[in-house]
Amino acid sequence: MRTLAITVLALACLIPAAALTSSASTAKDRALVLRLKKQRLTKIEFKETNLKGIVKWLRVATSKNIMIKKTALAKAGVDWEDLTWTLSLKKVSVWTFMNEVIAKPHDMALKVKGNIVFITSKVDGYGKPVTKMYGITHITWTKTDFIGPDINLNPSGFVAEEYTPEVIREDDPLNNGDAVAELLKDILHPKLWEANDTWSIRATDRYLVIRAPAEVHNRIPRVLGKIASMK
Repeated sequence: MRTLAITVLALACLIPAAALTSSASTAKDRALVLRLKKQRLTKIEFKETNLKGIVKWLRVATSKNIMIKKTALAKAGVDWEDLTWTLSLKKVSVWTFMNEVIAKPHDMALKVKGNIVFITSKVDGYGKPVTKMYGITHITWTKTDFIGPDINLNPSGFVAEEYTPEVIREDDPLNNGDAVAELLKDILHPKLWEANDTWSIRATDRYLVIRAPAEVHNRIPRVLGKIASMK
């Protein structure tokens, strides 16, 4: 049994929880997240309490529908049934407690749908994947070395040296789509690409076809821009 022991008298200094992932796409979902961030728990005390016990207590303390998404956690390999918590907290928001203390440290996430708060896997928390295409020719273009033109003034009858052809750079790691795809995955959630079979990248030297959640897509153009600047 793994035990998380935390003793905190005031959690006001805890970093605020990040905004909910793209799975909370409706106004109703966002409103519930806002209520959970505003609702504060005066005192929380647990001693070697498992996740089921904490969820049962939270349902009573918050009057909210909270559920454990067992199938998604099992698929992600999260041994949530073996987790226990020993802690003492005061004056902490419901969202901060659930997200920063319960979910994040154990590779879990929160997902709001309708009037239900799910404790689920990180992959499921991002929401359903969608497919988009991205051009990458501005990254995979071939780098070459060449001799620049002679800008000196030459006398009459001068014979130029033999033309030196361009030489393709063999040490360019970004001259093919597969290399760009692998670097993109290394930058954006590397563990999550390998942990599920719903996210994918297909690559050619001209474009990438990426299947991932909307939140991941929102970050891809900026990452590709950074990769292009490395050429």
